[in-house]
Amino acid sequence: MAKVNIYPSKYELIEVLTSITNRGFLNAFAQERGIFITHVDIATLANEVSNIFLDNDDLELIRKEAYQNNSSHALSGFVLKSDDKKFNLKLDYQWIFDNGKQKQGQIINQLTKVSKDSEIYKGSIEYNKKRAGRMEFLQDEVSHFDFYIEETEPGSWQVEIDGNRSTDSKELKELLSEVLRKNTEILSIEQALLNTESSIIYFDRLATNGMTNEWNFKTVIHLTLKMGNDEEPKQDDLDEIHSANEEELVGITQAILQGQNLRENAFVKQSVKSGYRFNAMTYEFHHVREPYIIQIKAEFKGRPKVFEVSIVDYEEVVGTLLNRQKITVPESHSREIRSQFWNNSKGIFNEIINRR
Repeated sequence: MAKVNIYPSKYELIEVLTSITNRGFLNAFAQERGIFITHVDIATLANEVSNIFLDNDDLELIRKEAYQNNSSHALSGFVLKSDDKKFNLKLDYQWIFDNGKQKQGQIINQLTKVSKDSEIYKGSIEYNKKRAGRMEFLQDEVSHFDFYIEETEPGSWQVEIDGNRSTDSKELKELLSEVLRKNTEILSIEQALLNTESSIIYFDRLATNGMTNEWNFKTVIHLTLKMGNDEEPKQDDLDEIHSANEEELVGITQAILQGQNLRENAFVKQSVKSGYRFNAMTYEFHHVREPYIIQIKAEFKGRPKVFEVSIVDYEEVVGTLLNRQKITVPESHSREIRSQFWNNSKGIFNEIINRR
């Protein structure tokens, strides 16, 4: 259990309980400590909780809830391609593990086969993540992610990162830099390699070719556009991000379903003219045979902006009224779906930029 060295201020507790955790957690947390207040807003309840003394176990519980709600389980990846056809990432990683070459505060696990008949290997990394900001209470966090490696052809290894933060991919790349030779190229799906026009083509094709043929595209749930191609915005730069409204999303969905050129859509044309480019899109797909609906978010994130895939929602259609009911996706199935989408995305990306 992590040790909380400094007791948070009243402001910090109220801010975290109000803005970062959710109402269900706060209700349960308050009632377990004898606070039963109904018909008040979340800020009032958070203020009452902040008045009681909380021990280390209480504070650690709040921290874990805040970190969980602030993270998204996303899959990203890259390809390591070497001129040396004998390049073996598995053996190189084993050398790092055996010789303790990980950086301070980082814990790495040994590679294991995903299954007996598979040549895919799984590893995991745990590291301390410093969080900048006003709240010292949430500045230190232990982050953990799994990764999978597979040799796709002699001298070429694909790496998939199943993590919670955009920094996970960078963390693994820095670790592997200990063994990578000068003739090894790192190939990623990076936003910087797409211009404004090709980024529209990319997200357009993800709607129809991102999933397997077992899923049909139905609608665009969300679209985020960002001014230019710079780094992540600061707090005072949020006006550089624009989200499409419901009417605009309907027009974009219709254009995709009708096979029209998305670049000719009125909203898209005006956005491009104003200097915006596609940054993230959430799609809804329906299974062709079974009563399942899934929402997939495709997003460029991090520094540099690298493509990642996450599942926003997974539902089952039940009853004669065809009600949609949220269900939990098994971890292995979730990774399989995100991996398929990411790999299809990689193929689309490589076609667009003509990279082989």
